[in-house]
Amino acid sequence: WEELEAAVAADQGQMVPPDPRDSVCVLRDIGPRPRVLGFLTMRTVNSAGLYEALGDARLADYVRRHTAGLVGLLTGLYAVHAPGGNYDVGQLLLTEVLSHAMSRDCGYAVWHAPASGTMLDLLERQGFRPAEISGPLPLLLVDMRSPAVLIQNIPTTLKEPFSSDRKVREAVKTAHHQFQRAITGLYPGTLVLSLNAEVIYHRLVRKIVDLNGVPAEPTKPRVLGPKMCVPFGKILRGNAIPNTVTKTLHTDKVFAQDLRSFGIEAFPGYTPLSSQIRTIHSFRRPVILVDDLLHSGNRIRALDPLFRQEGVVIDRVLVGLLSGRGRDLMAAKGRSVDSVYFIPNMRSWFVESTMYPFIGGDTVGHEEPSVPGLTPAVNLILPYAMPRFCRDCRPGSVYRFSQTCLENSRDILTALERVYRERFARSLTLSRLGEAVVLPLSPDKGRGLRYDPNLPASECVQTDLAQLLRTRDVME
Repeated sequence: WEELEAAVAADQGQMVPPDPRDSVCVLRDIGPRPRVLGFLTMRTVNSAGLYEALGDARLADYVRRHTAGLVGLLTGLYAVHAPGGNYDVGQLLLTEVLSHAMSRDCGYAVWHAPASGTMLDLLERQGFRPAEISGPLPLLLVDMRSPAVLIQNIPTTLKEPFSSDRKVREAVKTAHHQFQRAITGLYPGTLVLSLNAEVIYHRLVRKIVDLNGVPAEPTKPRVLGPKMCVPFGKILRGNAIPNTVTKTLHTDKVFAQDLRSFGIEAFPGYTPLSSQIRTIHSFRRPVILVDDLLHSGNRIRALDPLFRQEGVVIDRVLVGLLSGRGRDLMAAKGRSVDSVYFIPNMRSWFVESTMYPFIGGDTVGHEEPSVPGLTPAVNLILPYAMPRFCRDCRPGSVYRFSQTCLENSRDILTALERVYRERFARSLTLSRLGEAVVLPLSPDKGRGLRYDPNLPASECVQTDLAQLLRTRDVME
């Protein structure tokens, strides 16, 4: 606690004395100048301990009537004002603490502590809702039994120098906050757990090198571990793991033209999956398969028979996010599985980039692109398709969610185009979008319509947004 108090004092803040019953999650910067960036205090209570924890019979009764089982009681959060990085300290702390609480069977989380306007906004973006009862301190509750998960990965889809540009980063951050609020509109009162793809990336690398028994930093002379890493999804694609043989398995999720079915195929420009797997087998090494998420298991279902056919030895499957359903699937297939985050019961999941036209999406069919370098794709939002996650959502919330996605894509692309023009004194058109976006995609319009390669992507998104707005009266 002395170290935490020193960190608060250095930031000219004042720390409330901690309760000895609380556990503490501390976020540290272990760079050249190690320091504490923030901390969050929490304790786990059951229904019988609510009065002792809250100190008010009315509040305890209210929480008891709106929760069940174990409750994660958040009692304080402190973050430095200028951490000097691109991470949201408060967001990271909440993600770590709440994900850990869920793995210990906490079904609800309750905030009962002083909170500024910024803190209340952060909590509400996670799905916390104010209690319908007043007290000396703010009281907010959220249901964690079946959360919606959001993977924040936009910076990983942009190329340098744009991904680290301050103006672009600011647009991405604002869009992320709007995206969180849109998901809370889909599932009111349900936890929205935001996972940072860059954090997942670093933790996956640490797990891989530990499994392979090698250092996390490149060595001279290089000494390779006995196992090889095979990323087969979007995460780690095009990256090499330190001191580890790394061979990407290039796969792609391809929808049929009517969007009623999809298959897992080789990524455009690469050999068939069976040929890629034979190449992996030729290394004669145990394989660590790596993906960003394992829930329905569509990719692994398609690949597992091919691995068995070629006799590839799978050491384990390692993912960023694992659900209870995904773990059961791996157990049924006799595969070992590990993860950075484990969510027992996941309601839905969103990979941020796949919702933004021209930045991400899922491939459609095998049509030739109307603009070279732009693969035809679909974003599962209106007006391109009726989202599949909308079955139990409130009327109008899907429309507002789709509107938010289009506006976010437009704003991020506008920021990219502005920075590109400042740096290179020319316009970032569709034909040049690949210079700023790692894998640019274009919403599929069918054979009858083609994109003008001289238009900026933001203008195309604005056109689609205008089409969506025409349906406002019907959809709301």
